[in-house]
Amino acid sequence: MISADRQKLILEYLRQKETVLSSALAKEFGVTLMTIGRDLKQLEEKGLLVRTHGGAMLPGFMEAETSYAKKKSRAVDVKRRLAAAALPFLHPGMTLFLDAGTTTYEIAEQLVSEKLNDLTVITNDLRIALLLYPSKELRTIMLGGRILRETGGVAGALAAEELASYVIDLAILGTSAVTDDLYLVVPTEAKMMFKRQALEKSGAAILVADHTKFHKKKCYKVAPLQAFTHIITDVKEDALVQAGLEEKLIIA
Repeated sequence: MISADRQKLILEYLRQKETVLSSALAKEFGVTLMTIGRDLKQLEEKGLLVRTHGGAMLPGFMEAETSYAKKKSRAVDVKRRLAAAALPFLHPGMTLFLDAGTTTYEIAEQLVSEKLNDLTVITNDLRIALLLYPSKELRTIMLGGRILRETGGVAGALAAEELASYVIDLAILGTSAVTDDLYLVVPTEAKMMFKRQALEKSGAAILVADHTKFHKKKCYKVAPLQAFTHIITDVKEDALVQAGLEEKLIIA
């Protein structure tokens, strides 16, 4: 395969995955790491990607927020399984914080369909609030602040301050990405501050994250995965066990 064709395939892979490891590309194309390094260098010089330690990412990927529509279409069946695995943790009389996101939206849908009752649900997601508020079995609280057009979520100081005024039994959080060293990371400072507040102010916290979120990078660190009470995922990796997370893992 000539380099021009290989570089086109590298860009196509990046558009789908957003980040890529050089070792994975070398294995995929049956070439050396040095050859892949030259390809990435040429693509970076054209402004088509940004090289990272061990791979590459799309330009602006670490700061950019992926659109809601794009997130919603990814791994739908997996997200529904993760949502189903979260339901046994919900009990009558509980105050639940449900984070903005497409996996947490699936949890909200199952809350409605299963007719779980006597729950107070606090959320920073406009779509989740609109879904839940008509239910007579649930009490829904929508946090205030500027609604982000890209996601329909609210974050930042105002929402974080309001969240701190509630006694939360359980927080269920999603994430933009999980790094190779198992940190929850997000693309904006506002999201970082908000998710940290949710973790700190909740009696227990569950992370729901499908395989598309792992081995990626964003600008801001929220917390290590060890900070969560449970992690619901479809990822089966030795690294999670080696990090001491085996007892926290729920594989859906």
